[in-house]
Amino acid sequence: MPIVLTQHFSPSDRIYEDAEYSLYHYPRQYFTRIEPYDRFIYYRPLGKSARRRDSQMYFGYGIVGTPYPDPRRADHRYVDLISAAPFPRLVPMRDLAGHFYETEGGAPPPFQSAVRRLGETAYYRLLAAAGVTATDLNSLKSAEKLSAFILPGERVGPPRDTFRIIREIPPGAGYIPRAAMLDINESAALQERARADHQAVLKLVADEVHARGGTCSYNNNVDLYADFGAHHILVEAKSLGELRDAVDRMRYGLGQLADYTFRYKAELRGALPMLAFGRAPDRETGWIADVLQENDVAFVARVDESLQPLNEAARASGLFGATGS
Repeated sequence: MPIVLTQHFSPSDRIYEDAEYSLYHYPRQYFTRIEPYDRFIYYRPLGKSARRRDSQMYFGYGIVGTPYPDPRRADHRYVDLISAAPFPRLVPMRDLAGHFYETEGGAPPPFQSAVRRLGETAYYRLLAAAGVTATDLNSLKSAEKLSAFILPGERVGPPRDTFRIIREIPPGAGYIPRAAMLDINESAALQERARADHQAVLKLVADEVHARGGTCSYNNNVDLYADFGAHHILVEAKSLGELRDAVDRMRYGLGQLADYTFRYKAELRGALPMLAFGRAPDRETGWIADVLQENDVAFVARVDESLQPLNEAARASGLFGATGS
């Protein structure tokens, strides 16, 4: 059944770790309302911040993936928005006859509920009012297909974002909304950040950096930039839900490291690229450590809740051995 997802824009209005068009975060009361691969329509409430052009409007649509636990709060979940796009035109709450689109009558929908079920007729009426065609529905790209491979972006010049110093790995995607629409590659990258093993391995890296008196920063693109002593490291973390996916995750991570090294060349100051896995690959795919070494990329993984170097570049990174404390 289709659903409506309420999405605040302003960080001052949002109490959940959402990433618009990429990730939805929600509490237990909505667990039964979001099912794998539901179709959704976005609704923008008024909020407490300044009124926007899309306030109290339906503004986007797509398909959710499979919900998964919030690693920090058992009574919350995340769900990836595996396909998502803005409406060609905004749709108000009511149609020309004064009827609410959601209820198809004079009774208002329960706007206090952030996740609402939507009838099939109401769903298609909203799409039609927004100017979404069957061709649009069939041509939506899926971030799930990018979980293994990174595809060329469809943008003119790579988007950039300001680095922000952190003491702790931010919950969820650590995403700060911008006016620009996320492209499919950035959406897929952000969706990984909420995974438990992704956050765990980044925390281990950050702990090592801070133990050496260094600083860690991140932005909407870069998972972690570590700066300590004479060392500068660009860290891209990869969750590894299935060991058989290790090679694909390595290829995906290499593409992102190359992208960010180019995009933030001035800020990174020749940083050592490092790929960090949420768990170590098995013996059959352990050779990827050699591939990364040949490409001058350090390779580390979380092993028994500790950070382990998996190639020589990692062992020489400055993260292992005695600390300055």
